[in-house]
Amino acid sequence: MRTCLAALFALGAAAVSACGGASGGPVQTGLTPSPEPTHPPAAQPAARPDLTALRLYDSASVHSVLAVSPLFWTLLSDDEMWTAGPCIFDSGSVEISLDGTSMTNPGTLLPTGSHRLGADFANCLVDGLGGVVLHGTAATAYTTDDRSDLTALVSVSSLRGTGAAYQSDLYDVTADGSGTWRRMRTDITWAETYRPTAGSTLVNNSTAQVATFEDGSYSFFWDASLPDAAGALDQDFDDLRVSIIGTSYTLKGHLQIVYDRSSKRSYAGEVRITNDGALVARIYGDAGGALRTETLIPLAPY
Repeated sequence: MRTCLAALFALGAAAVSACGGASGGPVQTGLTPSPEPTHPPAAQPAARPDLTALRLYDSASVHSVLAVSPLFWTLLSDDEMWTAGPCIFDSGSVEISLDGTSMTNPGTLLPTGSHRLGADFANCLVDGLGGVVLHGTAATAYTTDDRSDLTALVSVSSLRGTGAAYQSDLYDVTADGSGTWRRMRTDITWAETYRPTAGSTLVNNSTAQVATFEDGSYSFFWDASLPDAAGALDQDFDDLRVSIIGTSYTLKGHLQIVYDRSSKRSYAGEVRITNDGALVARIYGDAGGALRTETLIPLAPY
C-alpha cells in the first residue's frame, strides 16, 4: 500500500490500477525500471518561499517513509517478506534480518507477536513506479496481534532515500534518528501516525540543510471507499515542531487530497506553519480545489 500511495503522489490517480489490491508493501507491476534511479527534477531556486514551506510540509512524511522502511519496502502483498539478496526490481541489494537471523526462506509471512526487523539497503530500488531508491540501515521493534494493527519503535542510521517526497522537491534526503509509529488498516483504508523522536534529522542533500524534529506528530489516512473517486488521502499535523538553522517552526492542520478516476487531484483544508505563535506560511486547497502555498514571512532555507 505504501508503494501505491507513493506512486499516487508521484504520478496521480492513474497509478491506482498498477497498484492493484495490495495490503502490504511493494507490488511487482510488470514494469521494467531502469537500473539507475530516476533523475531528480530540475533544480529550483532555494530561495523560493513556496518550496521551503512545501519541504517543511513533507519533512515528517519523508522521514517516516525511510524510518519504517523494513516494515513496508521489504514486504510483498499479504505481508510476505523479502529474502536477503537482490532487490525486488533487480536493482541493488538488501540484507534483511528477523530477530537477528538473516531472512533466506521465500514465502515467510511477517510473524505476529513482538519482533525486531532490520534492513540494510545497498542502492535498492524499492518502488518501480515512484523510483524510490534506499541506501543505508533501518530497524524496527514491532508488536502486532493480527497485522491489521501494528505499533513499532523505529530507528534509522544514515539512510539515504531518493524519490520519496509527496508534495515537494525533497528528492534526495538522508535520515537519522528514531520515532514511534502505528499503522491500522482494513481492505479499503490505511492509517498511520508517526512521532519522530526529538533530535531526529532529515538532511536535504540538494542544499545540505538539516531539518531537526523537536515534538509533535504527523499522520495520514487513505480511504479507497469513495464511490466517485480512486481514493482520498487525509494528512494531519498535530503541533509538529521542526527546527531549521536554529529557527523552530510548528505545523498544525489538515489537508485532504482526493484522486479522481481521470488522474486529477483536488485539495481541501489548510496546514499552517507558525514561528513563536506567528503565522509565517500556510498550505491549503483553494475554492477550486487547487493546491496553494502562501508565505507571509521568509522562512529559513531548507
